[in-house]
Amino acid sequence: MPPRIGLVELDTSHPAAFVPLLRELGLEVSAVLDSGAVRPPGYAAEFAERHGIAVVANELDELPVDAALLLGCDWDQRYEQACTLLDAGLAVVLDKPIAGRAGDLRDLAARAEAGQSVGGGSSFRCLPDALAWRARGEVAALVLVGCAGHPFYYGVHAVSFAEALLGPGFIAARALDESSRRGLLRHASGAEVLVDVQEGYPYFATVATSTSVEHLRPDPGQLYRPFLTAHLVGVAPKLSVEPELMLLALARSAATGGDWVDPASLPDSFSPWDAAAYTAAYTPPA
Repeated sequence: MPPRIGLVELDTSHPAAFVPLLRELGLEVSAVLDSGAVRPPGYAAEFAERHGIAVVANELDELPVDAALLLGCDWDQRYEQACTLLDAGLAVVLDKPIAGRAGDLRDLAARAEAGQSVGGGSSFRCLPDALAWRARGEVAALVLVGCAGHPFYYGVHAVSFAEALLGPGFIAARALDESSRRGLLRHASGAEVLVDVQEGYPYFATVATSTSVEHLRPDPGQLYRPFLTAHLVGVAPKLSVEPELMLLALARSAATGGDWVDPASLPDSFSPWDAAAYTAAYTPPA
């Protein structure tokens, strides 16, 4: 019997894009649940009928699944859902950002270290081109990563892109403007990363070493399969909350005059962006 997968929250374009990919990977999409934060009443039933999904659940404990993909816009809600499902013994894969409070991020990392099946984050962590560059063993001196959109909700893609290139090991962040859209990150390898999240940008990275400069511009439409394969079929990458913590550190730096901020110094309660407000303003795709 193939593993049963549930889709929790249908806010974005991801659920519809994931269903055929999950089935191609030999997984059963057995249930959906939507709280109605973004979609209108009845949308979950329509989605289930359109995609041939048997169960429309109203509560998390009604999901007949082995693993749940948590796909809503509200990262605070997603964290609470993850804890409920993990405590019930289910596997969870969280969309990005994994959570928005420093303490919530640390809690999920501790749960993963303790052996609970929790994964996810930005699909850029599984970007084949970036992982292939990293596997070459070159030493980056400077990395520029950029994308468009909300500095946290989409900025996590940019920092995750840098993490795929360099590996984990970010140690400090410094904001270069008051909006938290532009900043510097220090990596334990010695590399410095310039993060730039501005409207109109494509997803991109430029990597400079002592001998070369290379530009990577991935197709976002090709990211989902590697992400789903890694987390649900292959050997899942170790959960990393560094991208989210580094963006929180940038926000802390922006609020304190641009000082360097060690993410370990962030209070557990620190949460600079309002998840509920972002969700309320979100316009879902057709």
